[in-house]
Amino acid sequence: MPKAARHSSLPRAEPYPATKPSPPNSAKKRTPSNKRALTEKSASENNVPVNSPAKSEKPTSFLTQPLEDEDEDGHLPIYDTCSTVRQKINALLGKDNTKEENLNPAEVTKDGKKKPFTKASFVRVLNDMGGECSGRSLDTFLKPKKIKTMGGAESPVYPAAYKFFEKKRVFEGKKKNVARLKVEENRPHGLPLRDPNKMYILRLPEEDPRDFMDEYGQ
Repeated sequence: MPKAARHSSLPRAEPYPATKPSPPNSAKKRTPSNKRALTEKSASENNVPVNSPAKSEKPTSFLTQPLEDEDEDGHLPIYDTCSTVRQKINALLGKDNTKEENLNPAEVTKDGKKKPFTKASFVRVLNDMGGECSGRSLDTFLKPKKIKTMGGAESPVYPAAYKFFEKKRVFEGKKKNVARLKVEENRPHGLPLRDPNKMYILRLPEEDPRDFMDEYGQ
């Protein structure tokens, strides 16, 4: 007898469609967009790296001028002697007080004009730059010293004022003078914060202590 036909209550599944394997190396190469392509072309023509960062804008005043030699703690090697820094402070607060480039960007009048520096405002700016100065320490630093060159080197005004004038010099684009270049050559790591007037030197009464020091009082 013929075998009975099988019955199923479930519908028969459709067969999977046949797929053809893709030939090797047939994937489309990704091409840069028109905008990127133009950028790369322009950069290559001008010999500029495509991902080079844009130059930072120039500060609006010398008070915010960054310095390359300044470390993360705000310390800066000093290449001006104390007597040089004193001369600059006296000029800023004295005969050159009202020159346009010497006015205080941090303080302006109601009309928007910059005010000249006073001793008080100068000290405030030094402290804003990380200094620990006062009106009294400024007066003490400006007083005449027996050994002038580095007299006052231990004052907090000395490094703070040097930073102030170095920011100003860099912002104004002024070159280093001969005296500054000489200090850099003789003291590549900067001048020490050591006041020769406070040094103890064993000497005879008729001997001058400056005979035992170099030109920087050290």
